[in-house]
Amino acid sequence: MEARISPVLPWIVGVTLFMQSIDGSVLNNALPSMAAALNVNPLQMQAVIVAYLLTAALFIPLSGWLADRFGVRRVFCLAIIIFSFGSLCCALSPSLYFLVVSRVIQGLGGALMVPVGRLAVVKIYSHSAELVRVLGFISIPAILGPVCGPLAGGFFVQYASWHWIFLINIPVGLLALWLSLKYVPQLKEKGGPSFDFLGFTVFGSSVAALSLWLVLAPDTGWLDNLGLLALGLLLMFYFWYSPAKKPGAIFNRAIFKKPGYLVGILGNICSRTGSGAIPFMLPMFLQLGLGFNPIKAGLFMLPQAVGSFFGKRLITVFLPKAGFKGFLQANTVSLGVMVCLFSYLSVSTPEAVMIFVFLVFGTVNSMQFTAMNSFLLIDLESWEAATANSLLSVIIQICNNSGVALGAALLSIFALAEHGGAFTAEHLSGPIFEKAFFCIGLVILAASLVMSRIPKNVSKIKGNDVRQYQEH
Repeated sequence: MEARISPVLPWIVGVTLFMQSIDGSVLNNALPSMAAALNVNPLQMQAVIVAYLLTAALFIPLSGWLADRFGVRRVFCLAIIIFSFGSLCCALSPSLYFLVVSRVIQGLGGALMVPVGRLAVVKIYSHSAELVRVLGFISIPAILGPVCGPLAGGFFVQYASWHWIFLINIPVGLLALWLSLKYVPQLKEKGGPSFDFLGFTVFGSSVAALSLWLVLAPDTGWLDNLGLLALGLLLMFYFWYSPAKKPGAIFNRAIFKKPGYLVGILGNICSRTGSGAIPFMLPMFLQLGLGFNPIKAGLFMLPQAVGSFFGKRLITVFLPKAGFKGFLQANTVSLGVMVCLFSYLSVSTPEAVMIFVFLVFGTVNSMQFTAMNSFLLIDLESWEAATANSLLSVIIQICNNSGVALGAALLSIFALAEHGGAFTAEHLSGPIFEKAFFCIGLVILAASLVMSRIPKNVSKIKGNDVRQYQEH
């Protein structure tokens, strides 16, 4: 369906991407202050992050079908409303449980808002030479979010209150809604396949059960909720080995017949789960372990964002020369080593050294996942790309979710081992974080063993080809 190309559309999508990308980084730096205000243990705040990530993971596969069925503008506007309403509920939350439920609402909006916004751009510019430029333009806000987020979070909690982390989304959301009603086209697809609601329900229930087990285990014990673990594994087994699905299945299993795709997914899971713990653990380490105030902690998070810019430039040079296998093996080891180095940071470490370590980590981390995205998507046909991209988006959310749970579990285990019984924020000292960081580094290093199984016959990649995969 042809639609008029509006120059305002990329700006609208960019604004919503910025809202979503800045939300997580703002929140991470505010978690210790929010925990104190809500009178809960800081590690319990993992539920606030997990609630959003899990909801997003579950509903991302539904976003494209809803947009095709009910129209891009209608679903996009509804997503903005849900996200903004969820933000308002978060700001009004009187307790941790209310906040978690509010984050579920916000996560539902984010799960629809970002993919549908990107889909609108792809549909409008699909036959235009401007597509690559526009995709590059709308990815800029997603990069700026992590840069602005830590400082904004530190500013709000230090000079105002944590509620403003969420309240700021309201006027931005209203502006985006008004512009969307005017400039986002109402695109629909007729005669497409029906949605696989059975597969969606089984897969979603499996992920929810496994995630809930990970979240509850540090508090209640790893053996006390084995029913959730068993249910999650059983549902995943049924989902994966059930009879062939009709057209419209949320994931097409044939994609795993591509050379190296399964290896790439397993490597992605290992490395992303490890690095997914860092945004949750590092702000707490800086504030609780090293005694930084929120503003200073936010400043020390900036080198990671700067490093990500360097990484996006350097990978276009290194990856084509080294090839996927050589680059991912070396870079995965480098990433694991950098995280292990976090365990040697302390109050006596010179600040210049800390800044350098965070800068290099941000660079290596950025290159890691651009290379992984390229490896997973570069050789696919059009029908495979839809399944692969959807699956990759879900895996990113699930691994970030698992990373947060893993980080909280390790901190809880080491705190209980050192102090016994219940522990408070004061007990989360530097040495406890150092042990947890070292374990996370080992998890990432283990992913290098998976990378060694990457086939040598994967397509070569050129520097220009890498850029289109940097958005994730």
